[in-house]
Amino acid sequence: MGVEEHRREAPKTFKFGVITVSDKGSKGEREDKSGPLIIEELSKLGEHVYYKIVPDDKIEILIALFEAIKSGADVVVTTGGTGITRRDVTIESIKPLFDKELSFGEMFRVKSYEEVGYAAVLTRATAGVIRGQERSVIVFSLPGSVNAVKTGLEIIKSEVYHILKHARE
Repeated sequence: MGVEEHRREAPKTFKFGVITVSDKGSKGEREDKSGPLIIEELSKLGEHVYYKIVPDDKIEILIALFEAIKSGADVVVTTGGTGITRRDVTIESIKPLFDKELSFGEMFRVKSYEEVGYAAVLTRATAGVIRGQERSVIVFSLPGSVNAVKTGLEIIKSEVYHILKHARE
Protein backbone atom coordinates (compact mmCIF):
# COMPACT_ATOMS: atom_id res chain seq x y z
CA MET A 1 0.00 0.00 0.00
CA GLY A 2 1.42 3.39 -1.01
CA VAL A 3 1.59 6.58 1.02
CA GLU A 4 -1.38 8.14 -0.79
CA GLU A 5 -3.57 5.11 -0.12
CA HIS A 6 -2.54 5.16 3.54
CA ARG A 7 -3.49 8.81 3.73
CA ARG A 8 -6.90 8.09 2.21
CA GLU A 9 -7.53 5.44 4.88
CA ALA A 10 -6.28 7.64 7.72
CA PRO A 11 -8.60 9.11 10.37
CA LYS A 12 -10.24 12.38 9.36
CA THR A 13 -10.17 14.04 12.78
CA PHE A 14 -8.48 13.75 16.15
CA LYS A 15 -8.46 15.23 19.65
CA PHE A 16 -5.39 17.09 20.80
CA GLY A 17 -3.80 18.62 23.83
CA VAL A 18 -1.12 21.29 24.18
CA ILE A 19 1.38 21.67 27.00
CA THR A 20 3.64 24.69 27.25
CA VAL A 21 6.73 24.10 29.38
CA SER A 22 8.02 27.40 30.77
CA ASP A 23 9.10 28.48 34.24
CA LYS A 24 8.22 32.12 33.54
CA GLY A 25 5.02 31.25 31.68
CA SER A 26 3.80 29.07 34.54
CA LYS A 27 4.28 32.01 36.94
CA GLY A 28 2.48 34.46 34.64
CA GLU A 29 5.71 36.36 34.00
CA ARG A 30 5.73 35.66 30.26
CA GLU A 31 2.87 35.43 27.79
CA ASP A 32 2.58 32.05 26.08
CA LYS A 33 2.45 32.70 22.36
CA SER A 34 3.42 29.22 21.16
CA GLY A 35 0.69 27.23 22.92
CA PRO A 36 -2.17 29.37 21.54
CA LEU A 37 -0.60 29.20 18.05
CA ILE A 38 -0.60 25.41 18.20
CA ILE A 39 -4.22 25.41 19.36
CA GLU A 40 -5.25 27.81 16.60
CA GLU A 41 -3.55 25.82 13.85
CA LEU A 42 -4.49 22.31 14.99
CA SER A 43 -8.10 23.36 15.65
CA LYS A 44 -8.41 23.52 11.86
CA LEU A 45 -7.75 19.77 11.79
CA GLY A 46 -9.02 18.39 15.08
CA GLU A 47 -10.70 19.05 18.40
CA HIS A 48 -8.82 20.86 21.17
CA VAL A 49 -9.37 19.07 24.52
CA TYR A 50 -6.52 20.17 26.81
CA TYR A 51 -4.13 23.08 27.45
CA LYS A 52 -1.81 23.78 30.33
CA ILE A 53 1.34 25.78 31.10
CA VAL A 54 3.75 24.01 33.45
CA PRO A 55 7.20 24.83 34.83
CA ASP A 56 10.35 23.09 33.60
CA ASP A 57 9.85 20.26 36.07
CA LYS A 58 9.74 16.55 35.21
CA ILE A 59 6.84 15.72 37.54
CA GLU A 60 4.75 18.69 36.38
CA ILE A 61 5.41 17.80 32.73
CA LEU A 62 4.40 14.17 33.28
CA ILE A 63 1.26 15.11 35.23
CA ALA A 64 0.19 17.43 32.40
CA LEU A 65 0.94 14.76 29.79
CA PHE A 66 -1.15 12.18 31.65
CA GLU A 67 -3.96 14.72 32.14
CA ALA A 68 -3.94 15.46 28.41
CA ILE A 69 -4.10 11.76 27.60
CA LYS A 70 -6.84 11.20 30.18
CA SER A 71 -8.82 14.08 28.62
CA GLY A 72 -8.99 12.02 25.42
CA ALA A 73 -6.15 13.55 23.41
CA ASP A 74 -4.97 11.40 20.50
CA VAL A 75 -2.15 13.87 19.87
CA VAL A 76 -0.26 15.91 22.47
CA VAL A 77 2.07 18.72 21.45
CA THR A 78 4.51 20.12 23.98
CA THR A 79 6.37 23.36 23.40
CA GLY A 80 9.41 24.43 25.37
CA GLY A 81 12.11 22.68 27.34
CA THR A 82 13.82 21.04 24.36
CA GLY A 83 17.11 22.94 24.50
CA ILE A 84 20.31 22.12 26.33
CA THR A 85 20.17 24.25 29.48
CA ARG A 86 19.95 22.60 32.91
CA ARG A 87 16.25 23.51 33.12
CA ASP A 88 15.36 21.95 29.72
CA VAL A 89 13.91 18.60 30.82
CA THR A 90 10.96 18.02 28.49
CA ILE A 91 12.73 15.42 26.37
CA GLU A 92 14.13 13.54 29.38
CA SER A 93 10.65 13.52 30.93
CA ILE A 94 8.69 12.29 27.92
CA LYS A 95 11.03 10.19 25.79
CA PRO A 96 11.23 7.23 28.21
CA LEU A 97 7.46 6.76 27.73
CA PHE A 98 7.74 6.23 23.96
CA ASP A 99 7.00 2.75 22.72
CA LYS A 100 8.03 3.91 19.25
CA GLU A 101 10.10 6.98 18.43
CA LEU A 102 9.41 8.84 15.20
CA SER A 103 12.03 10.46 12.97
CA PHE A 104 10.25 13.78 13.47
CA GLY A 105 13.31 15.33 15.17
CA GLU A 106 15.51 14.72 12.15
CA MET A 107 12.93 16.25 9.81
CA PHE A 108 12.50 19.18 12.16
CA ARG A 109 16.24 19.85 12.27
CA VAL A 110 16.49 19.72 8.45
CA LYS A 111 13.70 22.31 8.14
CA SER A 112 15.24 24.38 10.94
CA TYR A 113 18.66 24.28 9.30
CA GLU A 114 17.09 25.83 6.19
CA GLU A 115 15.86 28.70 8.39
CA VAL A 116 18.53 29.22 11.07
CA GLY A 117 21.60 27.39 9.81
CA TYR A 118 23.78 25.44 12.20
CA ALA A 119 21.91 26.78 15.23
CA ALA A 120 19.46 23.94 14.47
CA VAL A 121 21.88 21.65 16.30
CA LEU A 122 20.62 23.13 19.59
CA THR A 123 17.15 21.63 19.34
CA ARG A 124 16.25 18.20 20.57
CA ALA A 125 12.71 18.23 19.17
CA THR A 126 11.29 14.72 19.04
CA ALA A 127 8.11 12.70 18.70
CA GLY A 128 6.89 9.25 19.55
CA VAL A 129 4.00 6.92 20.20
CA ILE A 130 2.83 6.00 23.67
CA ARG A 131 0.75 2.83 23.56
CA GLY A 132 -1.88 2.02 26.14
CA GLN A 133 -4.09 -1.07 26.25
CA GLU A 134 -7.00 0.77 24.65
CA ARG A 135 -5.33 3.34 22.40
CA SER A 136 -2.15 4.99 21.26
CA VAL A 137 -1.20 8.64 21.66
CA ILE A 138 1.23 10.59 19.49
CA VAL A 139 3.43 13.10 21.33
CA PHE A 140 5.34 15.86 19.54
CA SER A 141 7.86 17.92 21.53
CA LEU A 142 8.71 21.26 19.95
CA PRO A 143 10.97 24.12 21.04
CA GLY A 144 9.26 27.10 22.64
CA SER A 145 9.89 29.81 20.05
CA VAL A 146 7.04 30.82 17.76
CA ASN A 147 9.20 30.30 14.67
CA ALA A 148 10.15 26.79 15.78
CA VAL A 149 6.49 26.01 16.47
CA LYS A 150 5.56 27.16 12.96
CA THR A 151 8.22 24.86 11.53
CA GLY A 152 7.02 21.92 13.63
CA LEU A 153 3.38 22.56 12.77
CA GLU A 154 4.20 22.44 9.07
CA ILE A 155 5.43 18.88 9.52
CA ILE A 156 2.72 17.83 11.99
CA LYS A 157 -0.16 19.16 9.89
CA SER A 158 1.08 17.40 6.77
CA GLU A 159 1.40 13.95 8.38
CA VAL A 160 -0.67 13.76 11.58
CA TYR A 161 -3.53 11.72 10.09
CA HIS A 162 -1.10 9.31 8.42
CA ILE A 163 0.84 8.89 11.67
CA LEU A 164 -2.39 8.30 13.62
CA LYS A 165 -3.47 5.60 11.17
CA HIS A 166 -0.29 3.62 11.75
CA ALA A 167 -0.17 4.25 15.49
CA ARG A 168 -3.64 2.74 15.82
CA GLU A 169 -2.70 -0.47 14.02
